Amino acid sequence: MKLTNTKVKSLPVPTDKGQVFHWDSETRGFGLRITSAGAKSWIVQGRVNGKTRRYTLGPFELLAADDARKRAQAKLLEMYDGKDPQVEKKKLKAQSETLREVMEDYVQHKRTKNGPLRPSSKEDIRRCVENTFSDWADKPVVTISRDACIKKFRELSKTAPVQTNQAFRNLRALLNWAREKNATADGTYPILPVNPVSQMFKKGGLVQWNPERARATRIPKDRIGAVWALLEDHANPEHHITTTCISADLIAFMLLTGTRVSEACKLTWKHVKLDSKVPTFHLHETKNHNPVTLPIGPVLHEVLSRRHAECIKGNDYVFPAVRGKKGYLSDPRALFKKVSEVAGEHLHPHALRRTFEDVAQTVGVDSDQRRQLLNHLANDVHGQNYANNPDPAVLMPAMEKIGDWITKQGGIARAAAKGENVVPMKA
Repeated sequence: MKLTNTKVKSLPVPTDKGQVFHWDSETRGFGLRITSAGAKSWIVQGRVNGKTRRYTLGPFELLAADDARKRAQAKLLEMYDGKDPQVEKKKLKAQSETLREVMEDYVQHKRTKNGPLRPSSKEDIRRCVENTFSDWADKPVVTISRDACIKKFRELSKTAPVQTNQAFRNLRALLNWAREKNATADGTYPILPVNPVSQMFKKGGLVQWNPERARATRIPKDRIGAVWALLEDHANPEHHITTTCISADLIAFMLLTGTRVSEACKLTWKHVKLDSKVPTFHLHETKNHNPVTLPIGPVLHEVLSRRHAECIKGNDYVFPAVRGKKGYLSDPRALFKKVSEVAGEHLHPHALRRTFEDVAQTVGVDSDQRRQLLNHLANDVHGQNYANNPDPAVLMPAMEKIGDWITKQGGIARAAAKGENVVPMKA
């Protein structure tokens, strides 16, 4: 049957099948598909490199039979020349996909060995696209060239070299995602045959990653007492507003435990056992994906008990935010500035983690227990299989020594501030 507009209009809608096909008698491979919903579409079917391919030309309502036949003949010639219409269609769609669209797909579907991306990782990638690469965000990724990347990398590196490195690592990951999601079955890449970010960093390339020095800042040992005295003063609700008190206790918690700020600020009361025989707190979402339960020493118990007495109804976070959508205090910046002034060092939250390590060494905590308290994964047989007792009671003496040393240093600092003669405490 030769397919014409008149004949197509008279063809019935299938009732017992999802769809039926009607093939044209004059042009082999040209046909019409009718679904049980009544939709009629022109199609063409042929073989490309030994494989059958079917391609939709367009809806019957918008495309006349003669025009559809011409399109089918043109498409069949392309198949004869080895062009896969499905691949070409996918390539055309891929060429219009923007960086923002790639980013949205990446944060939604990317999976690591530990599962979906964390909220913090998603936020970092969104911020990267919407701020650092805002002028590329709504342009097709195929327009991002190696030369454009080199130019932007050099410009950004002048003022923020370390942040620029991270931004381009994120961009490299997004462009790799775009390449792989559009790769064909035979392993070819319809778009971005080479990742432009990877290309510019190749050996002998035109740019190099900006040097990144590991930070070594910490509270000087002779200033730890002054910092502790400051935190105790600012935790007093009679003299300071609620946010300041919460900030002081959050910083004190990090100093007493060595936890990362992202782990400490998200701690909830359901993961704190103040009344247990061995009081503990549990970190379930950690940087290294290794949940850990640690003991609460007497000094830390006092801090957390104070927070529990002041907890906000309906908010389960130990260090809640007075306002905002997050629910937890994530940036005690104002008080951290005062801590830095007292310490005589420009400090970041991670400096407290290094300070905790220093104090632990000072009071004689061995390296295996320090590793466990800091939740570092062992990379040796002994640490992986022997020095790995998960019982918090085993680590309690270490936590007690650390808390005791810090509070005594605070007492020494207070006495010194009053002009009293104090004999420094020996480790």
